[in-house]
Amino acid sequence: MEKAKISSFQLFALIYIFVLGTTIIFPVGADAKQAAWISIFLGMLAGLPLLALYYYLSRQYPNLLLTEYSQKILGKFLGTIIGFSYVLYFLYGASRDVRDAMELLPLFLKETPAWAIGAMVLLPVLFGLFLGIEVIGRTAEIFFPYIVLTGVLMNIFLIFSNVVKLENLLPVLEPGWKNIFQATLKETWMAPFGEMVCFTMIFAYLNRPKSMLKVGVAGILTGGLVLTFTHLIILSVLGEGIRNDSIAPLLVTVRKINIGDFIQRLDALFMVWLIVNDFFKIIVFMYAAVIGGAGIFKVSKNRLVIPFGMIVMLTSIFFAGNYSAHMAQSDFVLGYVYNIFAAIIPLLLCIVVFVRQKLNKKMQ
Repeated sequence: MEKAKISSFQLFALIYIFVLGTTIIFPVGADAKQAAWISIFLGMLAGLPLLALYYYLSRQYPNLLLTEYSQKILGKFLGTIIGFSYVLYFLYGASRDVRDAMELLPLFLKETPAWAIGAMVLLPVLFGLFLGIEVIGRTAEIFFPYIVLTGVLMNIFLIFSNVVKLENLLPVLEPGWKNIFQATLKETWMAPFGEMVCFTMIFAYLNRPKSMLKVGVAGILTGGLVLTFTHLIILSVLGEGIRNDSIAPLLVTVRKINIGDFIQRLDALFMVWLIVNDFFKIIVFMYAAVIGGAGIFKVSKNRLVIPFGMIVMLTSIFFAGNYSAHMAQSDFVLGYVYNIFAAIIPLLLCIVVFVRQKLNKKMQ
């Protein structure tokens, strides 16, 4: 671990921006059709029990990271295997978000090679990793007002552009609860709320540990509600057909802003959102990987920044041949892989800790 601390607001800002991430841009929950916003809302609610698991483990081992207390709970051998698996998971999550940028930024940067876009996105991330968690937290604190203000302005502009048509949301429950729940379990539960497991590598740096649960709940609820409302607006503007067929429905929505032929063509707003949100999503994933790897390999975290950056870069390029393959891979990992790391392993760790405590009390 670093000898560093972050404030409650900095943690809140990190969680808020992390929850928005690229999830606010892609057509998540498409299987729920016009009820995708309900699927996102349910995913947010389902993310709260996951936070409770992370909080319970962090309170039992307040000065340790997930990769460290897994060894305390399961023993050196098995705990190290679990910890190393999480490092790989964090690296993979970072590579997916780098690939998101490589798929979306060419909408603005025509004929720019994918590797150049990936390098452009990764370089400031690697610099931030060298500076450490305090600088990452302060950076989130600085960008938080911009993210909030531009989000509010975007929704106001859309309303005054007369493009919001609530009838596009009707009939609300036409897809049926079965499809809504399936979309939640398949996608919106894990992305982004299951990915919050990254913060088990950050909670120990909070300068007021008792505020951990309050800050976590506030971050998830605030980010989740903004995410839900944003996709509700997108659906009401585009309809479920255009929204679910678009690579970046948020961009299509922003392009419809037109107030008196004066306030329009705000594509740059979307581009900055993409870069800022993706930056924080990647850096949280990579910080979790770097600090976890440093503990497992007993080296300074700075020695792992460049090697891990190269792994993320190569993985983002070669794991999927095109956008369709990238999204198909997303469907698979969100449905069958992410839940192992976000829910199943933390739950098992909690059970082991709880049972061990009960046994120790009986033996006393």
